[in-house]
Amino acid sequence: MSRRLAVTFVIMAGGKGERLWPLVRTTIPKVCLSPDGTQTLLRATIDRLKAAWPKADWLIVTTKGQAGPIRAALPRARRGAVIVEPQIKNTAACITLAAVAVAMRNPHQVMVVVPADHWIGDAGAFQQAVRAAIRYAVAEDTIAMIGIRPTHPHPGLGYLRAGALLPGSASPRVFRLARFIEKPTPALAHTLVQEPHTYWNSGIFVGQADKFLECVTEWLPEHTKRLVPLASGLHPRPTARRTAGMTTLMRRARSAYRALEAVSFDHGVMDHLNGGVVVEGRFSWADLGSWDTWARLSQASRKTIAVESANVTVVGAEDHLVATVGVRDLLIVHTPTATLICHPDRAQAVREVVKRLDADARYTKYR
Repeated sequence: MSRRLAVTFVIMAGGKGERLWPLVRTTIPKVCLSPDGTQTLLRATIDRLKAAWPKADWLIVTTKGQAGPIRAALPRARRGAVIVEPQIKNTAACITLAAVAVAMRNPHQVMVVVPADHWIGDAGAFQQAVRAAIRYAVAEDTIAMIGIRPTHPHPGLGYLRAGALLPGSASPRVFRLARFIEKPTPALAHTLVQEPHTYWNSGIFVGQADKFLECVTEWLPEHTKRLVPLASGLHPRPTARRTAGMTTLMRRARSAYRALEAVSFDHGVMDHLNGGVVVEGRFSWADLGSWDTWARLSQASRKTIAVESANVTVVGAEDHLVATVGVRDLLIVHTPTATLICHPDRAQAVREVVKRLDADARYTKYR
């Protein structure tokens, strides 16, 4: 089957990363950073994927404000695969635009949609899960998701309830999707992690391009109505003939995006999907969306002095000394131009700082 299937890896690389301020800035996308000081998140994502299906095509979807840094961070061979959204309208718009571009060439092409801002600990197990998701998405004519067994309650993530085990699956196991639970209450999250065959939604979606468009048309019809007409101009690699029409295309794209609701693919489509597939991801995984997660994986500052202090995490440059006296339960993120100090339990609220920066012209350079 692997020789007959045509696959496109779609990397979503357009998120703002507001909860990782001040490390993430307008000109420094999150996916161009590295939590452990080695590969950037974007480069690590590409390397993991290419070993899963070496002859796959590529699309990297980002937004207008981040296109320059994203292209510069890509390997030269991938820079022509970038598609630029005119504005951020969440993942439903991103995935629909990618499906339109892929379906224009081959409606039966399999799309493996992957966020660029995740950390994965076992590349081999990840690649096994991707290949299983490709096979079962095609065999079942549905959208497959990769689920991660939760290690702790996390109300900021979606959950997948697995149903019946599908025939022929062994390593990894593949289940029918019984229920999709998007960002539960803390109490429900605590209950879910104790139940068998319940998984975190990794945000990885796999299916044929026409299946994505079919599902979006059913539950988010305005998305396909607005974005399908852009198909003729959605070639990632520019040509001389296309360049002349790019101004018109971008004007049409801006108009289309202004009319779209900002909704996630999870909430807008997966909440309603019947007959989906869950592939068990047997690898360690983290969504690096906020400082509480990033700090656990990052290289903390080596130059710290803690006096009568406890549970203080410092992220910053190695040549900057941070000393704490008589404090506890703090996260400190130091950069050359801005410093964040917050309680670890309030890491999700850092985006409120960014909103205030946006609202005050005096702080533009810190955004």
